[in-house]
Amino acid sequence: MTRADLLRSWFVLPPLRGKWVILWIIISLPVATVIRSLMHCQSAIGECCAPFFVFVLLSAILLGSRAAIVAALVSVAVSVLLYSQEAHQMRMAGDSEFWGAMLFLLYCLLIVFTVEFVRRSFARFSRLASVKETSSGVIFSLEGGQAWASWPGSPSPVRLGPESEVTEMMHDFIAQVELGKRMAKRAAERQTSLARA
Repeated sequence: MTRADLLRSWFVLPPLRGKWVILWIIISLPVATVIRSLMHCQSAIGECCAPFFVFVLLSAILLGSRAAIVAALVSVAVSVLLYSQEAHQMRMAGDSEFWGAMLFLLYCLLIVFTVEFVRRSFARFSRLASVKETSSGVIFSLEGGQAWASWPGSPSPVRLGPESEVTEMMHDFIAQVELGKRMAKRAAERQTSLARA
């Protein structure tokens, strides 16, 4: 695996998928909760939520934005339910715990969207860099079973579809081009023979 492939596997696509997502949440959320419990903080929300911020950040990097948003919502719920001094009598307006929870959620969402922005920017620029390394023409690539096409000057690649379908379409396209060339050659030969006659 090249360095570019390694970077792409971490920055373009989240490295953990499937059962690893569940395993990550099962292990890391309790760890963040235990670390938060060991901290002697007076407030439920705010600076005492650093372990949950790390949990959301790592979830965004390892799992992707959707799972990280779920991790953020779970973190807010755990923080409010376990550590709020007024969890059972929380008022919807004017309550510092409520606004603290909203601010905590906002921070988490900013973390998730920043990671997603960096991931998309890296994907775009790494693809453009690979385009610039070639002289010209369309560049085809495969990622996660999907075929992609990019070309010089394109801001981002275009998804063509599943690998099997695109391969079949390409074979069909090449066959049509060859047929067109043969037909054009025969038509040119006929015109030449008619002109001689």
